[in-house]
Amino acid sequence: MEHVCPKIHRLVACFTCGSQTLPPYRLCVKAHVGCPPCIKYLSRCACGCHFLRRSNTTFNWLVSAMKLQCKYRVNYVDDNRRLSIPSQVDCTNKWFSVQELRDHYLTSCTKNVFTCPLQNCGHVDRIDTITDHYETAHGPLESLSPNDYHQAPNCVMFKLTSKKQAQILKKIFNGYFMFSVKPYRRNCRDSNLLLSMQNINPSDAFQYIYTASMESRQNPITVTVTLVEANNSTIST
Repeated sequence: MEHVCPKIHRLVACFTCGSQTLPPYRLCVKAHVGCPPCIKYLSRCACGCHFLRRSNTTFNWLVSAMKLQCKYRVNYVDDNRRLSIPSQVDCTNKWFSVQELRDHYLTSCTKNVFTCPLQNCGHVDRIDTITDHYETAHGPLESLSPNDYHQAPNCVMFKLTSKKQAQILKKIFNGYFMFSVKPYRRNCRDSNLLLSMQNINPSDAFQYIYTASMESRQNPITVTVTLVEANNSTIST
């Protein structure tokens, strides 16, 4: 298969974020591949063109007839963090059909292990399924979108309590964000120092920025999370 299409990984990579994409495919006007998150949350491809509304049947058939490599094949593996699941596969030099690759990511890959970062959890899962763990073990999670708060299409604003130290998990755009609220200090004039944000969805390729503000100790922290384009400029509408 290497001799048929040695650059297959480039053919199926999302033009905007670079992540591997599997059928069905939706392309932009200039025929660039878009992954589902980029198509869902971005108004345009990185080239500036809109995404087409329908999948490209010919391209779907073409890629489905080929074999692909695991996107995690070059990852380092720590033996102490492997999942204890039978039939694990060393995918360093292995080629898969599309369906075999889907199954590989869910059941047999030895290089996509991810540990839940929430305090006192430590659950070991897979990069492709860890968000299911967040929903079942730490949910239900509030999913925030710009329409909920009448914000710009790439911006979400919400409030967090500032009265006690806590870890708060929210789903925003394609990310699962862990907000760590620190105890209020009288001499702290910068609200951003009272809050840290970490995107704990390892499969999310988007970039985000956030700001935090608080009028007084009695008021909650107002947080704004903004989705940023791959070229580091805020998405324009």
